[in-house]
Amino acid sequence: MKRWVLVLTERGSDREGKRRRIAALFVVLAGLIGSWAVGSVLASDPIGYGVPIWPFADRLDRAENALLSQVVPAVRDNLPFANDNVQVLRKTDAYGSEFWTLKLKVDGEVRCREVAVDLNVSSRRVSCS
Repeated sequence: MKRWVLVLTERGSDREGKRRRIAALFVVLAGLIGSWAVGSVLASDPIGYGVPIWPFADRLDRAENALLSQVVPAVRDNLPFANDNVQVLRKTDAYGSEFWTLKLKVDGEVRCREVAVDLNVSSRRVSCS
């Protein structure tokens, strides 16, 4: 035989559930703000941070990355460039690495990058002055 029992709860016992929902809301909000902050930093120089992909890089960034990947073997071996869209502004030796400042012409826009060559090749966006 089934027994049905009426369960009465105290008023205000839902406080714990309310606190959990508020805490979950704060966690989701913090996650959104954090992902926006990380995304904006990555979008400032997607090639330098190694993420030349869609949400962070636009069409020009991807074209610049393709041009830079053609230039890296020549920089590594200290050879002249076979591409007219690349110009060397400066070469510097410091800290056991070689730093090249390159002027890249990408789809009608001029961008400059400082490329550090040691065991790994890394770069950062710099001003062309």
